[in-house]
Amino acid sequence: MKKILFPVLIFITISGYSQKPKELGVEYLKSFGQVFKGNLAGARFESYNNKGSWNISLTYNFSAKSTYSQYKGFGLIAGYRYAFSLADKGSSIFTGARILFAFENYEGKTAANSLSVTPMGEAGYHLVFANHFFATPAIGYGYTLKISKDYNSLQEDEGGRVIAGLSAGYRF
Repeated sequence: MKKILFPVLIFITISGYSQKPKELGVEYLKSFGQVFKGNLAGARFESYNNKGSWNISLTYNFSAKSTYSQYKGFGLIAGYRYAFSLADKGSSIFTGARILFAFENYEGKTAANSLSVTPMGEAGYHLVFANHFFATPAIGYGYTLKISKDYNSLQEDEGGRVIAGLSAGYRF
């Protein structure tokens, strides 16, 4: 009995794991708001379960040259997406919510580190092709709140913004 139980448990574990696809890829986000323009680029991981998925991204944030408050730094994005068809099967329209924690270093007379939080809503289309590759264009809206009090940015850095994004990678 014990000789059969172990292989059966291994088979069930492997089968269960294979039914919940995971994705690893890159992501680029461009944000627009007031006279603010920012860029985020980084690595992304997403795990699916039926119609939903959890995702996390580690990003590098940098401002556009046309933005008055120049900055650079790292960020962490976490979120949840809900697909209107079975997300673990492939292509579908989705909507979701994410939150960005940005640790930015503003340039000015003195460099000052700053923490900002941006909750955002998004909608997009998740496209799977060749069974293992994906591309996901999305558009969203977020509101940036400055947490740190001593930073070298202006009021343009805080407030609402449109966030367009594209991610691509490998599904396993």
